[in-house]
Parts: sequence; structure tokens; C-alpha cells
Amino acid sequence: MAHVLFTPRLRLEPANPADVELLVGLGEPQGAPDPERVDRIRALVEANAERFLRHGFGLWLVRAGAAAVGWVGLRPRETALEPELLYGLARQGRGMGYASEAAGAVIDRLFGARDVTGVWAVTDPTNLASCRVLERIGLKLEFEGDFDGRPSRVYRMKRSQWRDPLRAGAGRARRR
Repeated sequence: MAHVLFTPRLRLEPANPADVELLVGLGEPQGAPDPERVDRIRALVEANAERFLRHGFGLWLVRAGAAAVGWVGLRPRETALEPELLYGLARQGRGMGYASEAAGAVIDRLFGARDVTGVWAVTDPTNLASCRVLERIGLKLEFEGDFDGRPSRVYRMKRSQWRDPLRAGAGRARRR
């Protein structure tokens, strides 16, 4: 339970191997899932226990009540001191503020570690909803262009730009 996070509407619980099919189904249109996507999700989940143990973060399954509505995670792509933020929502969870709420809780948790210097995320420039989520939670557009061989927007937040919710009185997420 040490890594479970709660927000006013959501419960974020570390994903485990039993969640792979559920995670695949959250973002898949009807039909057979893309095998490469399934392999990427399985690899993220298989590394999850070690990442939580080593870094205090990983991939969380996002629930609103009993329903799984998405996922959010941090991965140490280049360094654990400035990990990459990842998230996705099921179609029925979109447009309700869940992505901002879940990602904000994860970032608050991340900056609770004193040695963390920042967080970054990359999105497709045509995914305006994702761009708005990143801006809403405080990340700033740093680069727009080719990233990993495709058009992208890269957003970043340094520790000095983060507003501590406890100091600000917001108290977004709490741990149990």
C-alpha cells in the first residue's frame, strides 16, 4: 500500500502482471491488439516492482471507483532524477479531468524526493488534449520538432517550477 496514491476522485495503484490485459484493453480500439504495444506494456509492468523499489515510482493503474479509467507512470528514460511522465485514458475516462488529476498526483509524489530535478513528457503535436493536460499541470513546452523519429512536442518542468501542494494548501494527493 506504500505506493498507492489517492486524489479526491481517483485511486492510483501500482500495476502488476495481472493488469497487463486490462491495460492493453484501456487504449485499444475494437479488434486484435497490436502485438508490439502489448510487448511494450508487458515490459513496463514487468519492470514495475523493481522501479518502485529502486526509485519510488513506476506505472500506476488509475481507478475512479471500481472502474479502471487509465494509467499514469514515470520511467527513468535517461535518468531517474528527471524521469519521463507517461499517461493514457480509456475512452470513457476522457474529458473529465482524470489525466490532469492523476498526473498531478504522480508529479507531487515525484517531487517529494529531494534529489529529483525535474520531469518531462512528449506528445504528438496534434493531440491538443494531451498538450493541455501537460500545460495544466505545470509543464512548459520546451521543443517542437522531430523526437524519436516523429513529430512531437516535448514538455518539461524543473523542480523550481513545481508548486508544492502542501505549501500552497491544495493537498492534491495523499498516500496511505
